[in-house]
Amino acid sequence: MLLLISFITTFILIVLGFYILFAGRHLIWATLGIVGMSATANLLAVLIAGGDTGRDLITNQQWVLVGIVVLVGVIGVVLGKYKTDIAVLCIGFIAGADAALWFYDVSTHFITNVARQSERSAYVTGLILILVGGILGLWLIKKLRDEALILVTMFVGTELIMDGFGFSPTSSWTAIVMITLALAGVLLQYAIYLREIKSTELVPQPHPSSLAYFQDLELDL
Repeated sequence: MLLLISFITTFILIVLGFYILFAGRHLIWATLGIVGMSATANLLAVLIAGGDTGRDLITNQQWVLVGIVVLVGVIGVVLGKYKTDIAVLCIGFIAGADAALWFYDVSTHFITNVARQSERSAYVTGLILILVGGILGLWLIKKLRDEALILVTMFVGTELIMDGFGFSPTSSWTAIVMITLALAGVLLQYAIYLREIKSTELVPQPHPSSLAYFQDLELDL
């Protein structure tokens, strides 16, 4: 049973990872759902369950936490369907908080082992870092909406793919594969974005009709 659950989890992570990496800018509702689930899973795993990634929640059978992750994803999908602008801001904040987890272990190690402070101090500092990361992500996506969405989906997509395949984060082979995928995703989405801008600029402006011209003359008279 656990083997089947592990296989399904791997499949879902890889599919969602490739989708959001190469097309995450288009369907905001789907992107918010995926980003929300991914970030919530990682946050719960690190801050509550004592794991490293969101996948550890399933491995350790933390089903209540898994249910919370699914619920957040559903809320994200619904919000993205009806409130696109708010959904975009949520994507920025959540992704920024998720990215800040990369510094959580570093700060915890430094505070507990180097500074010789308590684990509670390290925990509080980690929460502050996560909050700051969320605020930075929110600021970035407000300033550069589409470009920031491309970067966010690149980050979350490669994270999901790496977690799905179970690649070691310290392996040089993992670094090569992930950098290649990240560049491919950014280039593809940015090329589509530039094409959309170009097509919008090339749309011909409607010329005023002759009827409208004579109506203007009548008004002047």
